Amino acid sequence: MHSKEQYDAIHTIHDLLADSRKEYESASHRVPDERVKGLLHRISKERTGMEADLAQNLRQNDPQHKTGDGTLGGALHRALLVFRDAINSTSEVNVLVEMERQESDLLGRYNNVLKTLDLDDFSCATLTQQHMEIEKNVGRIHDLRCSLETVEH
Repeated sequence: MHSKEQYDAIHTIHDLLADSRKEYESASHRVPDERVKGLLHRISKERTGMEADLAQNLRQNDPQHKTGDGTLGGALHRALLVFRDAINSTSEVNVLVEMERQESDLLGRYNNVLKTLDLDDFSCATLTQQHMEIEKNVGRIHDLRCSLETVEH
C-alpha cells in the first residue's frame, strides 16, 4: 500500500504525463516539418502507455481511484502556446526548445520522487523505466532541435 505522500506523488506524475501527452499532440498539429511532427506524435502516443501504467499502479493501491486527465495549469499552458503560435508563427526550433524544457522539468519530478520516497519495487521499477524513456526523448528532441538550428543558420 502506498502512503498518502507516495500516492499523491505518483498521481501528480500521472497528471503531468497527461498534460504532456496533450501538449505533444497539439504541437504536432501546429508544426509543418514532418520530422518534428512525427517525433511529437510518437512521444504523445508513448505517454498514453505511461499514463496507463501509473493508473494501474494507483488503482492497485486504491480500487476507487479515478484517474484524472491532466491539470488546469497544463490546459492553460497549452492554450497560451496555441495563442502564442497563432500570433508569432513559432518555429519548430522554438517548439522543440519548449518541449525539451518541459521534459527536463518532468525528469526533475521523477528524480524527486525516486530519490525522496521509499517506493515499493513495482512502483520504483515503473517510474525508473519511465524516467529512462523520458531521458531518451530529451536526447531525441535535443538532436532534432540542433539539426534544425544548423539548417536555419
